[in-house]
Amino acid sequence: MRILVNLFLILQIFCSTLLLSQNTQKETHKIGNLFVIVSNLKNNSGDVKIGLFNSEESFKGKSEKYRGSVLKIINNRAEWRIENIPYGEYAIKLFHDEDSDDEIDTNFLGIPKESYGFSNNAKGIFGPPSFEKAKFQFKDKEMRIEIKLN
Repeated sequence: MRILVNLFLILQIFCSTLLLSQNTQKETHKIGNLFVIVSNLKNNSGDVKIGLFNSEESFKGKSEKYRGSVLKIINNRAEWRIENIPYGEYAIKLFHDEDSDDEIDTNFLGIPKESYGFSNNAKGIFGPPSFEKAKFQFKDKEMRIEIKLN
């Protein structure tokens, strides 16, 4: 009887270890890489300022962006590879900083003079689009998004 109890305990420990390693493997698959292509740039001057946002608050500037970068422009296009992103909802916004002054230049009415864009190529009315319009589901090991500037 004692041998059966010990055998049962060993089997239970083995099964628990096996299940734990499977759950750990599943968690690893919930992280992927995002490749963003920015196209339709007017010229190769300056750079592209880009941000990846994981909430409406961060998208609106009320909290810090999830990730950001400054992209070099080659042949009127820029590329950004972001690795190890947890699955979830995200949105991207960017602008072509032609004069590299870290600000989007506007005219006297506040209308941008430098090109800009958003994920889903979302458009806003009298301002940027909402997070709802720009958000996308990131749920693949590898995902590619193209954003065409206005």
